[in-house]
Amino acid sequence: MIRDVRTLAARVVGELRALGGTALLPVRMAKGRRMARAVARHERRDGWVSVIMPTRDVGRYIDACLRSLLGQGYWRIEVVVVDDGSTDGTRRKLARWQRRDSRVHVLDIDVADPNAARNHGIEHARGEYLTFLDGDDVLLAGAYRDLVGSLERSGSDFAVGSYDRLDRRRRSPAAFWIDEAHHVGRAGTTLAEHPAIMVNAVQWSKVYRRGFWDAAEMRFPEGGHFQDQIVSAKAYSRAVAFDVLQRKTVSWRIRHDGTSMTQQVVLPRQIADRFATTFAALEILEEEASPELSTARLIQYLSNDIAIAAAQLPGMGDEAYDALRRGLERLAPPLERDDVWHQVPAESKVLYALILAGDEPRARAYITLGGLDLLRHELVSIESAHYVRLPFWSDPSVELPREWFRAAPRELRAFAHHTGVLPGVEEAPVVGADATWPTGSVPRSLRSGGGEAAAPARAEQAHEIIAD
Repeated sequence: MIRDVRTLAARVVGELRALGGTALLPVRMAKGRRMARAVARHERRDGWVSVIMPTRDVGRYIDACLRSLLGQGYWRIEVVVVDDGSTDGTRRKLARWQRRDSRVHVLDIDVADPNAARNHGIEHARGEYLTFLDGDDVLLAGAYRDLVGSLERSGSDFAVGSYDRLDRRRRSPAAFWIDEAHHVGRAGTTLAEHPAIMVNAVQWSKVYRRGFWDAAEMRFPEGGHFQDQIVSAKAYSRAVAFDVLQRKTVSWRIRHDGTSMTQQVVLPRQIADRFATTFAALEILEEEASPELSTARLIQYLSNDIAIAAAQLPGMGDEAYDALRRGLERLAPPLERDDVWHQVPAESKVLYALILAGDEPRARAYITLGGLDLLRHELVSIESAHYVRLPFWSDPSVELPREWFRAAPRELRAFAHHTGVLPGVEEAPVVGADATWPTGSVPRSLRSGGGEAAAPARAEQAHEIIAD
């Protein structure tokens, strides 16, 4: 109880600091500019944070991004912006910032690859610490103060903070697994002690010691997308210790203009890249951490990243669907691997099973029938195990083993949220179909239509939906 209160208090204080810091941005920006002018560039090493920022046509967002960065109370910041062929006025705005503040250095490159741009920027960075920020995101007040402060106290190789989403002007929680991984702050921890942190694989949530980055031979693989996955797998595996902060440090902007490549998940090349980086990350963990940690990450991928991609099936064409199916055929272990599948949510397992069986019509129908709206279905207990009566549960024309419907621990917690009792090993009553997810716990992208959960169609309508 006391621990929960302290955790809540720490989160509230962090949020208040972030909100209060916005009003102080102009004052802090002016102070930072003034303090930096007194330090020669070749002396900007000890205590300085080099921020690598690739940009390409982010003119609508770059001013807000740089204000949040240069308005940090921790003013020892070197911003290395690598503009990758912008044509929308981004470069003009960057030139203005560079004239205004000696902490901003703009480089030009034309490779259409943010990973190559990051590597180019790293070569020009001088700071003791190294981090990354995208030109459309917003750094929250006090972020580098807290990340660097943690490293100075612990001596760890890097520190990782939580993050939230920024949709237009509204901040909202990230996926619930991010919040769970940051529920408790940890200094000097290891991957073996806290494997849940692997879900935070983005680079803009981390501050590295430059000495660690170089000694660990870190570099962004060039070409493709989701390369953060590979870099994070190396960092977590090769670090002697790292720090996990409770607080949120970055607001990740959700863009609706179709220009954010990492938010396009129905393009064939995006799906292929998603699986390619997944396999690479798992191989790194297998070889450099342990087989157990690689398995833990596999469970996370099947429960989260790949589940989100598969949920976009209604918007996929044939080529994208084929990429998804091929990726799953290689990634999914046999059903007999209880150590994996018992941890993966049933709502995703059934969808995977239909795709793996080559039954594309029923896979699409499964989503239409509300298969991803977990708590609109019944939880039943059979022989001391719990199952979810998802679409095709009792359809004799679909031969799906019962184990695909077995509820994962996090699904049981979701059901228990509305009953007040966590189902045990005894026979459990059916939970009402009007239950809903805990606030912010289900990713928006896993709901039918990508928006508010709609009432699922009746199971007996399956054949009509398939026929359509």
